[in-house]
Amino acid sequence: MKVKTYNNVMKAIKIIQKKGYNFEEAKDIVLLKFENYDKKCGLPIEYFLNKVLSKEEFNKQTYNITREA
Repeated sequence: MKVKTYNNVMKAIKIIQKKGYNFEEAKDIVLLKFENYDKKCGLPIEYFLNKVLSKEEFNKQTYNITREA
């Protein structure tokens, strides 16, 4: 996926939903990724979507950060 189309956004949302996010959260993440996506780098958007933490890992890191503060 290199172009932001409806079908590509929906595919990307499904990828993020598999990581434990609900539709709204996944939609927000995907739209942010597409906005920040630089086509010049030559990497597909899937590369950056795979870098997104699962919801469980994200919650663990957030909990540890707030607990330490």
